[in-house]
Amino acid sequence: MITQLSITFGSKQVLTDLQARYPDRPMHLLDASSAGEQLALLDVSGQESVFSSPVHYDIKLHRGTTDWNGFINFMYFDNLSEDDQTVFNSKASHFVSVDAMPDGMHAAYFMKAEKNRANNILLTTWSSAEDFSIWKRSDTFKPFKYFQSTLNNYHEASYHFINQ
Repeated sequence: MITQLSITFGSKQVLTDLQARYPDRPMHLLDASSAGEQLALLDVSGQESVFSSPVHYDIKLHRGTTDWNGFINFMYFDNLSEDDQTVFNSKASHFVSVDAMPDGMHAAYFMKAEKNRANNILLTTWSSAEDFSIWKRSDTFKPFKYFQSTLNNYHEASYHFINQ
């Protein structure tokens, strides 16, 4: 299992050039699902980054496949109090390790930002955006609702994989 993911952002030309320069490296071109042409390149090799401006995420827990396609969502939870951090770690660990995976979910990752250890990330991959949306309205998502506040600097980023 890999222990780190890296992501970078840029134009389609720059990102596809990077993919072409490193053809043996598993990198996936992503398009923001909400705004089109907001592109990112996700390196899932677990190797030292080849990006000039990478964002690194250390993987704490992973469950599911390593098949990267469909819909992907990053949930960021930051600025948690010490007590909330303890509770969040427990809930995220339980979700990734123990709970049944929701319908349509391929994988779940609990990660920390390399440069800001207080930044907690739940990365999930799905068959479709609809499956993700159904999960967010389900009982299995309820443990995370408390942490979805602007006080916790909660935000999301969703992408679709671009097949080339």
